[in-house]
Amino acid sequence: MRKITIAILILSSLFIFPIFSLVRSDENIPDELSGTSDFSKVDAYIAREMKRQHLPGLALGIVKGDRILYLKGYGQADSSGRLVTPDTPFGLGSIGKSITATAVLQLAENGKIDLDAPIKRYIPTKYKGAEFITIRQLLNQTSGFSQISTFSNSLASINDPDQDALEKNAMSYAKKFLKDTKQTEHTYRYSNANYVLLGYIVQRVSGQSYGDYVKEHIFNPLSMHDSYVTLDEAKVHGLATPYRRIFGSNAAYDGPYIYIPGDAPAGYLYTSAKDMSHYLIAQINGGRFEDVSVLSPEGIRLMQTEPVPGTYAMGWMTGHIDGLPVIGQPGGSIGFQAQTYIVPEQQLGVIVFANVLDAIDADWPNTHIITTTRIASGVINLLNEQPIGGLGLSISQKYLLVNGLIILLSAWLLYTTARTAKRCLGPSSPDNSGHIEISIKVISRIVLNFAGLFIVLILNTTQVVPVWHIATIYQPDVILWLKTMTVLMAMKGSMEIIRLIRSNWHDKTSK
Repeated sequence: MRKITIAILILSSLFIFPIFSLVRSDENIPDELSGTSDFSKVDAYIAREMKRQHLPGLALGIVKGDRILYLKGYGQADSSGRLVTPDTPFGLGSIGKSITATAVLQLAENGKIDLDAPIKRYIPTKYKGAEFITIRQLLNQTSGFSQISTFSNSLASINDPDQDALEKNAMSYAKKFLKDTKQTEHTYRYSNANYVLLGYIVQRVSGQSYGDYVKEHIFNPLSMHDSYVTLDEAKVHGLATPYRRIFGSNAAYDGPYIYIPGDAPAGYLYTSAKDMSHYLIAQINGGRFEDVSVLSPEGIRLMQTEPVPGTYAMGWMTGHIDGLPVIGQPGGSIGFQAQTYIVPEQQLGVIVFANVLDAIDADWPNTHIITTTRIASGVINLLNEQPIGGLGLSISQKYLLVNGLIILLSAWLLYTTARTAKRCLGPSSPDNSGHIEISIKVISRIVLNFAGLFIVLILNTTQVVPVWHIATIYQPDVILWLKTMTVLMAMKGSMEIIRLIRSNWHDKTSK
């Protein structure tokens, strides 16, 4: 009887365990990926890419229809060895723009916002441009605003209190971009300013702060319990530590600009792979997750449709992965990167988070393609039994090129500086201190040695070129090297001046 009981329990488990398995089969997913064990191919691929790209931690979510197929954390969330789990929060980056778009469309469906109304109806501003730029243009990024002009605002708003930062930043953008006095038709042009203004409009129309609105009307209904609207909240609940790369090695970062409260609606929200899977399910299923709907099917369809192919929908962009139509969005902020994709014809969604980012993670000149973009594409190819495709250069290979160039240029500059020092500081002789004609060529060479240091001082102490400060944050190793080289060149220039003075003094004393 005991043997029979054990046999019954074993047989029962064979039927019960698949029911509770996180990975579920579906006729549109290849048979090899219909069971838990088959995701070992995905696990192996992720492990290989984490090693190639030196990723400290990564989180993956895969959804199909109204179900989660697979959730897993890989690697470490911080230097203590804490493991990444599907509940670990990461920075969402620009993927958060679709959350802002969802909030705007919710208010539109409730009759509180007219998508084709000029933004002056919702923003108190005297600038003429607010009279003809519409909410829809902000959503589709066809307002004419530029991205590079937003960097100075991002840098300036870091110290603003959370409750005031969004309003202050939005009104600053209004002053900067709404001065046009005539209506102009603009094509797609990506800019964070569009979504900062939209977030401020959500705040004014709803009567709640942007963060409170998102929590009440999006995060809570979608059971996104590990999603946060401020850095402090996310840190308290186990936010993965952000890392930057320093000459190829990962270094934890806890400095400024991890969180810019004035830019929150454009890319400073925090969420987990599990929570983002809930969000993707709603995006795939006409706004519905389980028994809750956050947006109508028509609203979701509008969100995901570009006004002109190859432009921008509302928080989403279209593309192809090996010929397969997808919609998606990369996201990046200091120390965090993410990529999400939806394959509409398969009702398939993928989200990938990682907790390291610098400029070298991007493909050049296609800077919207980052490490997590390639990994998410590879996962979709695996799920469709397709070759993973071009993996691109690994971080080691990229830094081999960058560091090799740095070493060569540094060696050349050190050699020329040492040679100048020898001529300048060595004993007087015809070779060292012979007459040097003061000419335009000589003066130009000296000036050129000081030019780099002068330029760097201006860039560091002013906001003339805000992108310099952004580069200092995202690629500190290369910027540090550039600063060091400019100091070395200035030293070389100083020695050239000394050598010029000595040569002419020697010439006079000889006579």
